[in-house]
Order: sequence, then C-alpha cells, then structure tokens
Amino acid sequence: MEGSGVNRVRVEILGTQYTLRGKESEEHMKQVAKLVDELMRQLSESHSYLDLKRIAVLTALNVADELVTLREKYEELTALLDETTRSEPS
Repeated sequence: MEGSGVNRVRVEILGTQYTLRGKESEEHMKQVAKLVDELMRQLSESHSYLDLKRIAVLTALNVADELVTLREKYEELTALLDETTRSEPS
C-alpha cells in the first residue's frame, strides 16, 4: 500500500482491538479512537446495566449531538463574520 496515502493503525476501544484505515495520520486516528474509548467507558461506568450495543449507540448519539451543536455555532459565527465584514467601510 505504499504510496496510496492510506494509513493503518491498531487501536483498542472498550477492550476490543480494531484496525483503522484512513487518509488521516496515524496520530489523528489514535486520538479519535482514544476519545471514543473514553466516551464509551464513561457511559459504561455510569450505566453498567447497558450492553455494548447500547453503549455504542448512546456514544454515537452524544457525539452527533455535539457535532450538530458545533455546526450550528459555526454557521452563526460565519454569518456574524460575514455581516461584520459587509458593514465595514472599504
């Protein structure tokens, strides 16, 4: 795969090994996996009665909620910046 721009990295999430492949750096993929592992562990510890599938879905929902919130804030800031830029004298 040399020269294809695809990186591979082995990570562990909630006790299970995964091989990730992607164009992002190995460090980036490790950082993402570490965050997912931490979020899943937090849910697992606070809701020990949940099975792995439910923990994964709740983690995905929490991450998606954060993503949607950040996108909304980004759009608001972009609109504010555009408005500010248009109102400045040239």
